[in-house]
Amino acid sequence: MSRRALFTHNDLDALTCALLAREAMPDCDVFFCTYDRFPELVARRAGGYDVIWVADLSMKDDSPEMATLRSAVAEVSWFDHHASSDDQAWMAHCAIDRTGAFCSAEMIAQRLATLGVEVPMPLQTLLDYTHDQDLWVRALPESQTFNDILGQMQVQELFDTLRADPMRVYYPTDAMTAASERTLREREWSRSLAEQSATVLDLRAGQKVKAVCCWGSVSEVGDMVGDPDTLVVLVDLRSLDRGYLRFSMRTQSDEIDASRIAEQFGGGGHAKAAGVSMGLDLLRALTGEVAQKVVGAARALADGNEE
Repeated sequence: MSRRALFTHNDLDALTCALLAREAMPDCDVFFCTYDRFPELVARRAGGYDVIWVADLSMKDDSPEMATLRSAVAEVSWFDHHASSDDQAWMAHCAIDRTGAFCSAEMIAQRLATLGVEVPMPLQTLLDYTHDQDLWVRALPESQTFNDILGQMQVQELFDTLRADPMRVYYPTDAMTAASERTLREREWSRSLAEQSATVLDLRAGQKVKAVCCWGSVSEVGDMVGDPDTLVVLVDLRSLDRGYLRFSMRTQSDEIDASRIAEQFGGGGHAKAAGVSMGLDLLRALTGEVAQKVVGAARALADGNEE
């Protein structure tokens, strides 16, 4: 029997991609990861699989993960909706949407339709939630509540819960409800931190860049502190628990392309939402600034004592 695997991100879109992939490939292994961990993960795990699906993970022609997939003895399919991704004609199936009309899970659902695989009603509902959240429509309050679960619950745990009982989409467990409520409380702290730490600089023709620190809920906080003329740059301090620092960009403007700016730093994403991993460079800049202030204070004391 062939060995099959899905590699995907770790958000709501990825969760739905994984649940849909299991409808088409019940025996497939599922690997959730951050964008930064994907190259190392696929290099370790891709060997030995006959079929590999990749979903909601951006890749470029010259990226290491692309080289790994090219060299794998496997049938590769890719479903993505990041504007920064490069099409791959060599793949068995490559579906990249750059219009902003579809999330990755919807493209997998389209693939399942061509394969004659029926999507159960709870996953249809989850598709609606994913479209609403991942494409920033934000018209369904219940989708925000569901998405908030992932703010405090690991995606693997939620995946396992929904695989065991898909009706939990409608009737969440106590653990799911508690996770959503914790995220809501934490978001208010994140918004407050963003407002207190904001630095605003002029960009051009009335447009601005607002750089802030936050603690999770990046998209929501970006909406809260932004406006149609501002590119919000959010340094998510919560990413430090993964050993690196990441900043994200959110904009409501049709004239600012966040993905193009992110690409200048080796990142990518969508026109109105993009991200960049910076290692610990930003922290070194912070500690450098603190060190300079302390040196200045110490020297002033020393000079005063000499007098």
